[in-house]
Amino acid sequence: MAAIDFPRIERLFKQARSDGRNRLYEPECYQVLQATGAEAVPISRLVATGARPTQADLAAIPGDRVVLKIVSPDIIHKTEATGVRIVEKSLAAVEDAFDAMVREAPQAYAAYLNQQDTQDDAGGAVSQQDLRDRLAGVLICQFVDADVRGFATELFVGVRRTAEFGPIITAGLGGVEMETLAKETRKGAAVAIAPTGLVDGPQFLKLFKRTLSYQRLSGAMRGSSRLVTDAVLVECFQAVISLANHFSELNPYSDFEILEFEVNPFTVAGSRLSPLDGVCVFGPAHPVVATRPIAKISHLLKPRSAAVIGVSGTSMNMGRIILGNILGGGFDSKRAFVIRPDADTIDGVACVPTIGDLPGKVDLFVVAVGAAQVPQVLEELIDNDAANAVILIPGGLGEKVGSEDIADSLATKIRRARESDDGGPVFIGGNSLGVISHPGRYDTMFIPETKLAKSRGDHPRSACFISQSGAYIIANLSRMPWFDPAYALSIGNQIDLTAADLLRHIKNDPEIDVFAVYMEGFKPGDGLVFAQAVRDTVALGKDVVFYKAGRTTAGRSATAGHTASVAGDYAVCEAAITEAGAFVAADFNEFSDLLRLCVGFRGKTVPGRRLAAMSNAGFESVGMADSIEYDRAALRLARYDDATGSKLQLILERAKLDGLVDVKNPFDVTPMANDETFAALVEAILGSPNVDVMVTGIVPLTPAMQTLPPGAAHRESVDDPGSIARRLPAIAAKHETPLVAVVDSGRLFDPLAAVIESGGVPVFRSADRAVRVLCKWVDVKLRNTGERR
Repeated sequence: MAAIDFPRIERLFKQARSDGRNRLYEPECYQVLQATGAEAVPISRLVATGARPTQADLAAIPGDRVVLKIVSPDIIHKTEATGVRIVEKSLAAVEDAFDAMVREAPQAYAAYLNQQDTQDDAGGAVSQQDLRDRLAGVLICQFVDADVRGFATELFVGVRRTAEFGPIITAGLGGVEMETLAKETRKGAAVAIAPTGLVDGPQFLKLFKRTLSYQRLSGAMRGSSRLVTDAVLVECFQAVISLANHFSELNPYSDFEILEFEVNPFTVAGSRLSPLDGVCVFGPAHPVVATRPIAKISHLLKPRSAAVIGVSGTSMNMGRIILGNILGGGFDSKRAFVIRPDADTIDGVACVPTIGDLPGKVDLFVVAVGAAQVPQVLEELIDNDAANAVILIPGGLGEKVGSEDIADSLATKIRRARESDDGGPVFIGGNSLGVISHPGRYDTMFIPETKLAKSRGDHPRSACFISQSGAYIIANLSRMPWFDPAYALSIGNQIDLTAADLLRHIKNDPEIDVFAVYMEGFKPGDGLVFAQAVRDTVALGKDVVFYKAGRTTAGRSATAGHTASVAGDYAVCEAAITEAGAFVAADFNEFSDLLRLCVGFRGKTVPGRRLAAMSNAGFESVGMADSIEYDRAALRLARYDDATGSKLQLILERAKLDGLVDVKNPFDVTPMANDETFAALVEAILGSPNVDVMVTGIVPLTPAMQTLPPGAAHRESVDDPGSIARRLPAIAAKHETPLVAVVDSGRLFDPLAAVIESGGVPVFRSADRAVRVLCKWVDVKLRNTGERR
């Protein structure tokens, strides 16, 4: 690929800026493409407003037809302005079309904009006279004779700057139907999306290969032939990615940023990509975001000393609950302090009158006062260099209307602290529910133990929960007793530390294997940094389960570019974090389901997509088979090898079930299978070299199995060593093949599910839900390891 002539592009930006524009005209977009090394840019001539087409203009353009296009800083969608015409290459025909376009285009586009309720800068209706006064002229352009015309023969490629992820590249079906197809087709079929800071040309081609556009361009679509080579596509994608990265915050030396650049469409002519339209919007470069001293996160996670301000000496207020939870977590009271001038001790913890009276710099400082008092507290903390890490509990620090001044004040103070030799303290919050750190032996969440049972003890914990919503943390901890993270961090409105900061730091902890992350929004630029941290985390063999809230479609106006309308905020986030290797959950249930598998399957391997499904109920067996395709993921029903098939047949014969059951997949073993037989069948299947993953359904109402909790009214018990509840975890522990259990029944059988799950086997309460989430889990694991079977 030829080197891009960036100085030439920068000169175009400077000239446009001197003309009072932040948008390049179409012929200038073609010059940008030429500067990137594009070979098939059509020849064109711009006839400025007030001038007339000449024979010399036409002589410079090859062919017997030309395309006339209206050129204006205001008319973005030329089709709606009747601003494109194809005519024979004669001066008379060109002049007639020229005059008609100059006369009609402003009128047509003004009508279109007003129909869309678009307003001018003064808030009134758009005037056709204003549009006419700002016309730049008409572009006379070479007519490009495409190799093939028809559905999916044109390509759209664009980049758009996003606040959270920086520039993103989008490519897919070109032409006017692109936006409709992006909405109506299945996810990922119309367009491929990725942050340019995460991919290069070859990597983006892998994403693009999943689209309908690639299926047609490559000749993979039935009845079609290849139109363009992969090498040409890679060259195009790489040029656009390099262009976007150079003119973005990823390059601190650029004076400009590209806000939007798109070609819609490219057509294929002579097996090369030829642009038929171009849009480029640019602006001044954004200032570089100051870095934070994230090494100090270690003080937040494992503090040797701590202090709390806002503790009542007479009532159980928020600060007092936090103090009690800190001590309840096992933190040494001799290394804790309370800032309170009217008491000597509270709950056995020494009090000091002011922050300046602390005996030394503390690792952790918890602010539990009202929002209005926070600026003064921060002032004292910074002036006295009193803490390494600070948790800001109060709300009303920027997320509430009317609190912007307080938030600005805090941001100013934090910036001042960054100028100190060690960068000042790091802050988590505000509006943080708190932090739970079992390795640090503390809990600052202001939820009393009467409301949320606390996990105690030093048993191994391998998960970390990062969430903008503290309520989401405690709700999940309350309803998922199997999930016991080492760290739970409520980051609130991220006034300082961000989700990316925490993931970048904690991913290196050898004790943490699984990260659960709930986000509502990223700070500017932090989405890309977070995606990079996810990629690095996954490269270490760890799992990230991610949920993004706030999914409303990006607002669209008549002047919005195509890229924004097909790559809205959530689509960008989903694509970026998925490409980085995370398990991106579609809803709250899927978040907990994926987390259940990631926690339960640590240490397990999944070399392929071959599923074994077994149940003692026919409906479950059928339901499992019906659920092996989900979203864009799919499993395959395994074919048992001869040895495994013989083992299964022998087990059935011994149990006298061979007259009722055939060995097949899915495997309906009927309610007649007892605990021993059921367990033996599971073990034989897990040992098969042809099985990559297994789901087994237990409908526990059968009298043949011990599925009830201990009770005087019956003799069976899930605590019996011979029960399926005890056998299943023991068998699963002996095999690397992941096993999921399903207990589809009512509350009476909750103890059965609990015993199985406590043994390390993920348990679901419906077979279809289990198989669907297994589809997604396997798909992500294989994509991350590059192993597919």
